[in-house]
Amino acid sequence: MCFSANMSLGLGLLGFAASSVTFLDKTEPFWVRLARAFAIFHFSLMELIQYFAYPVADQCGYGTNLLLSELSTYHIALQAFAIMPALATYSSDPLALRKATILGATLSSLFLVCTFLPKEWQLFGLQPNFIGNMVACLYMGIYHIGYAIPAAFGLFVTHGSLFALAWSGFIWKDNWKIASYHCFGALMTLFMPQWVFGVSTGEAAAMYCFYSIPITASFMPYFKTFFRATTPLAQTA
Repeated sequence: MCFSANMSLGLGLLGFAASSVTFLDKTEPFWVRLARAFAIFHFSLMELIQYFAYPVADQCGYGTNLLLSELSTYHIALQAFAIMPALATYSSDPLALRKATILGATLSSLFLVCTFLPKEWQLFGLQPNFIGNMVACLYMGIYHIGYAIPAAFGLFVTHGSLFALAWSGFIWKDNWKIASYHCFGALMTLFMPQWVFGVSTGEAAAMYCFYSIPITASFMPYFKTFFRATTPLAQTA
């Protein structure tokens, strides 16, 4: 698990190595390799952000903590763009990757816009405890770094960035294996730490080490035979 700075650093470096291996898989078209490698790189970058956050945890609103908190805000907003195309590369629909890239870019753009809108704008007046009307901060939770992410319409950003990216895999033809795998992983990642460790939503969401390990494995060349469609067509971007 990544319950320390060194573990976060180790997972980040392993992720970068896995991303390189995936991109060098010459048996796949360029855009397929790029989509899968970028998904791994994206989650590996999150681990490095957490590594640098440990020494400045709780120093909310200024300095390195503020910079890393803002990077985390953008990182979460960009998850749809990072994950949706990679999931679509396992579909037998030759247009799935292109469609997923457009869909992911659209959703991530909306999430980014929300981070610049007035934070008081929340759906139904609700105040989410993870992404919403709050000060950007990476804080020290019970076991791990936790996130406080400022954004308008926090429920939309939360559910879109954490769940829609996994659910989107079911949209594409013959893509139920990878979609089921990632949907289960996303749900367990956010809720299991709260059930097992009794942590806040913000700390549970930061415990993506539960998710970054299997997400790295699923996109690597060694597991593609299991996850992709039985008779896949050539993927194009």
